[in-house]
Amino acid sequence: MSSIAGRRCPAAHSHETVVQSATLHHVLLLRNLVVIGLVAIVDLFAAQLGYAQTWLAPAYPSLAMLGPTKAGGAVIWSHGLSADAEDFEAPTPPFIALLRDGGWDTFRFNRMRANDTFAESARALVQDVHRLKQQGYRRVALVGQSFGGFLSLIGGDTSDEVDAVIATAPAAFGTYSNRYDTWRANATELYPLLARVRRARVMLFYFHGDEFDPGGRGERSRDILAERNLEYVVIDQPRQLATHWAATTQLFARLYGTCILAFLDAIHFEPDAQCKGGTYWAAAPAPSRLAGAPLGAHLDTAAR
Repeated sequence: MSSIAGRRCPAAHSHETVVQSATLHHVLLLRNLVVIGLVAIVDLFAAQLGYAQTWLAPAYPSLAMLGPTKAGGAVIWSHGLSADAEDFEAPTPPFIALLRDGGWDTFRFNRMRANDTFAESARALVQDVHRLKQQGYRRVALVGQSFGGFLSLIGGDTSDEVDAVIATAPAAFGTYSNRYDTWRANATELYPLLARVRRARVMLFYFHGDEFDPGGRGERSRDILAERNLEYVVIDQPRQLATHWAATTQLFARLYGTCILAFLDAIHFEPDAQCKGGTYWAAAPAPSRLAGAPLGAHLDTAAR
C-alpha cells in the first residue's frame, strides 16, 4: 500500500478565488461583445455615409398614404443645398400638397449637406425610385428645387424607372455675385443633362430675378427636349413670380399647381405643350418660334 505521507496535494480553490475568476471571464466576454457591437455600428454608419446620409420620408407624415395600388403614382421632392444650413429642415413647397390632393403619394428625399454630392445623392435617389417601383407604384416622378432640380434630372438621365422630372429653378454652381467663375455652369452643365434624359417627360421652371440663372435657358431647353422627342413643358420667366425661391410660395402653387398635376397625369401631349392659366396645361406652338400662330387646342384636366 503506497503511502501518501509526504505528498503535497494541490490546495483547493477558495470560494473567493472562483468568484473572481468567473467575474473576470464575464467582463472579458462583455468587452468583446461591446467591441463587436461598436464595429457593427461603425460599419452601418459608414454605409450611410456612402449614400450621402439620405433618407426617404413622407412629405406629410400625419396623413395616410394611398398606397401603390390606389395612388396615381409617387412624387419624390428634393430640396436644395445651402452652404450654411441643412435644407432637409426646409418646409415642403405648397404645390406638393396639391399633387397629394390630386391622388399622388408624396415623399421627400432628405440629405445631409456635408456629404450631398451629385454622385452619391443621385445614386441613393435612383435606388429609392427602384424601391418604390418594386412596391408597386406604376409611375414615379422626381421633383426638385435648385440643387434638387439637378439631382432629379440626373435621376432621369440614370434610370429608365423615372417617369417624369420637374425642376424648379435648377442650379448647382453658385450665383453671379459669389461664384462668377462657375455661375455659367448652371446653364452649360444643365444642357447635357437634358440631352441625356432617357424616357421621362420633363417640366422646367425658370424665374425672373434668379441670381443663379445665367439667362437664355428656356429657349435652349425647349430646343434640346424637342430634338429628343420627349414630352415636355418649359415655363420661362412667368409673370408675378420672381427670384430663385418663387416655386416655394403659395402664389406659385395657386398659379401652377393644377398645371403640374395635369402634366403628370396627361396621356396625350402635343408639340410645345405649355401651361396656360391656373387650371390646365395647353398645347400650343411656342411663341418664340412661331410668333403670331394661333393657339392650339386646350387639354384641360378632364382629358387626363
